[in-house]
Amino acid sequence: MKKIILFCFTFSAASNAFSQDNVSINFAQHYSTFKYTDSQGNTDPNMSSSFRSGFGLSYSKVFHSGFFIRPEMDFKNLGAVSNLYNQKLDWSLNYFDVNLGFGCIKHFGSFAPFIGISPYISYLYKASQTIGSDTYDLIADKGIKTSDYGLTIFGGLKYQFTEITSLFAEISNTTGLMQLETNSESGQNQKLYNRAVSFHFGISFNLVSKKRARMKSNF
Repeated sequence: MKKIILFCFTFSAASNAFSQDNVSINFAQHYSTFKYTDSQGNTDPNMSSSFRSGFGLSYSKVFHSGFFIRPEMDFKNLGAVSNLYNQKLDWSLNYFDVNLGFGCIKHFGSFAPFIGISPYISYLYKASQTIGSDTYDLIADKGIKTSDYGLTIFGGLKYQFTEITSLFAEISNTTGLMQLETNSESGQNQKLYNRAVSFHFGISFNLVSKKRARMKSNF
């Protein structure tokens, strides 16, 4: 967190190349897993991460200082894999996210690195658990909570190849802060939290204001 704040203050005075609004579409690969402990406080040594996909739409308000605000909506698939009695155990959790990101961006020619932080809330609209060849609906079985919230730290690089169009790549680390287990049976005290490292690739379009367009027409 301190590094993010330091980055913003370091570049805020000089950064003005991206001082306009833009909308972005991104596609993501999520390398996700769970932070899990059972009722006795033991972890699952067989649990491992798995690649899942997602996509999102965002709007960025970029100020002349280089500071930006980025509300975003995402559809993402998280989960993990393990094994139970020599059978593959797979979780698939499909979320709709609403994020509100804050960060800063600095322009170097056509390239612009950026960094930020984004709290989020999520709604779980589909969830399944597969054991071997059998699949169970976790929402219908009330085996998992249908909401989550947490914090995402992100950083990336944008490349502007026309006046209004840019490509970008971004990496993010998501930490879920809500305990997801419902512990519906007496005596249960299992704990489950989402964790993910994500790789985003997308395209953004600058929104040219009428005022800016009029200024251009005068030259």
